[in-house]
Amino acid sequence: MAIAHLSASLARLDRGMTPHPASANSDSMSWDWDQIEQQPGFAGGRSVAEREIRPILEKAPSDPLDPGREKRVLMRYFFGGFASFIVMFMISETLLPDGGWGELAKFMLFPVLFFLNIGLALFLLRGRLLRLFVEAQARLAAKAEALTRIITPLGLTYVPAPGGAPKGLEWLAKQSWAPPEFRKAAEALEQIGGMDKAVETVRDCGLFTEANVYVVGSPEQKTKYAEYAAANRRIEDGFEGRHAGLAMSMFEWIESVEDAPDVSHLVIVLEAPFQLHGVTQLRARKTSWPQDPKGRALQEVDLGPKAFDALYRLRASDQVEARAIFNPAVIERVIALAHGGKFRAVAQGNDLVFDFAGGPNRFQLIDLLTGVWTDETILQTHVDLAETLALVETLGHAFMLARKSDTGGP
Repeated sequence: MAIAHLSASLARLDRGMTPHPASANSDSMSWDWDQIEQQPGFAGGRSVAEREIRPILEKAPSDPLDPGREKRVLMRYFFGGFASFIVMFMISETLLPDGGWGELAKFMLFPVLFFLNIGLALFLLRGRLLRLFVEAQARLAAKAEALTRIITPLGLTYVPAPGGAPKGLEWLAKQSWAPPEFRKAAEALEQIGGMDKAVETVRDCGLFTEANVYVVGSPEQKTKYAEYAAANRRIEDGFEGRHAGLAMSMFEWIESVEDAPDVSHLVIVLEAPFQLHGVTQLRARKTSWPQDPKGRALQEVDLGPKAFDALYRLRASDQVEARAIFNPAVIERVIALAHGGKFRAVAQGNDLVFDFAGGPNRFQLIDLLTGVWTDETILQTHVDLAETLALVETLGHAFMLARKSDTGGP
C-alpha cells in the first residue's frame, strides 16, 4: 500500500527513525494485532475490540440471515425502472415519425419518461427506502461510538459527517412533501457534523474538483463551482486533533466516476510552516492540477533536481515563496513520497493540504447499508488508522513541520 511505502522511504532517509511496521510489508492486511498494539495509542487494542467494540456493533440493526437482501431489492427495482424507461422510449420512437415535430417530441419525451419511471420506482420503494435510511442512521451512530472509543487514547476527535448534511439532503428535508424521517436525518447529520474549517480549506484549494474535470470561466464562476462541488461531495470519516506534535485534520471524500468504480480520496490538512501569501500547487505526474477557484496566474517552478522533475510538477503564484517551501531538505524528502501514487498538494494561507487518490475506502468498520461487520473489518479499521497517522508523521517530517509545532516558532 502507498502509505506503507511512504513511511518506509522516510525511515530510510533518517536512520535514527524507527521504521513503521508497514514499511516491511506493503500489504496492510498482513498487519496483525501484535503490530497494531506496538503503535502509540493502540496498546491493548485487541482486548478493547473484544470487550467494547464488538458489543457496540452488535447493537446496530442488520438482517442476520441475509444482510444484503434490501440492497438487492433496491437494485432490482431501479433496474426494472430503467428497463421500463427503455421499453417505453423505444415504443415512442417506433410510433413517432422521423423528422420535424416527431424528433422534437422524442427529444422532449426522453427526460419525461426517464424521470417518470425512476420516480415510480422510488414511489414503490418508499417504505423500504425510509427503513433503510433509518437503519443506516442507527449504524452510523454505532460506528461513531465505536470509532470514538478507538481513537480516545490517541487524543483525536471523530467526526462522522465533516461539513454536516449534504446540500441535496438539506433541500429534500425542507420540502413540505418530504417524510419527517428525512428532516430528522438532516438534523442528525448536522449535529454530528463539524470540521467546517477543514472542509472549507480543501474547497478553497480546489481539491474537491475531480482530477479529469477542468473548469472554464471567470474567477467568480470557478469559485461558485468549487462551492457547489464541495457542497455535493460525499465526505465521511473525519479525524481532528494533535498527533506527533502536529495540529491535523483528515477525512475522506468519494469521487464518483462514470462507468467506473468510485475513487476514495484521503485528505490531510496540516498547519503551514509560515504564513503564505501566494499559492503553491504540487502534483504527481500521473494526476492533474488542482483547480484554483480564484483563477490566479500560476507559473511552473523549476527546482532543479531531475529526480524531483521526473516524479512531480510544481507551480506557484510566487516563485520565491515556492522555493522557500521546497528547500533542498524538503525536496529530498518529497522525492520519497512518489511511489506511483496520484498525489496532489496545495500550500496557501496557513495550511498545507494533501490529497491521496485511490486505494480502498478506509475506516469501513461497518457497512451502513447492510449492517455487516466482522473481526476483519475491526482489525482493518485499526490498520487504516495506524497507517494514516503514520502518513501524517511522514508529511510533517518531510515538510519540516514538527519542529514548529513543538516549539511554537517558525
